[in-house]
Amino acid sequence: MIPAILISAVVVALCSAIHYFMLKRVSDAIASGPANARGRHLSMTIGAITVAHVIEALIYTFAFVWAVRGLQIGDLRPAASGAPDPTLMDYFYFSLVNFTTLGRGDLNPDGHLRFITGIEAFHGFLMITASGSFMLQVMGGKAPLSDDG
Repeated sequence: MIPAILISAVVVALCSAIHYFMLKRVSDAIASGPANARGRHLSMTIGAITVAHVIEALIYTFAFVWAVRGLQIGDLRPAASGAPDPTLMDYFYFSLVNFTTLGRGDLNPDGHLRFITGIEAFHGFLMITASGSFMLQVMGGKAPLSDDG
């Protein structure tokens, strides 16, 4: 259980830092740009948020792969019997499904991988909520994380 807790803590810290960095860069770009370019600001915000979330899901993907194949603290099993072992794309899909809290049931974690899965769902929900709040402020004409905001 300790390795799962440590992996989760490191991944949460790393993904939170990436998320903050991306939103801060967008906010600074909005603050230094023309105030009447709301469409451009919104497009930039949506693009940066999408890239940040995909990167974060990829980080969780590699954490899952390392936990299963390296540390052997759990497994990811297809729900259908006789299905092949999960590929890297399956792990990425599983991560995206958990990060967005969609929670489909076609791949099932077991062992301590379940802890990391739960943390990813919580953290993904937190990041998506922060992104939505940020985007709402941008739509209101603000640069939320900028000193000029």
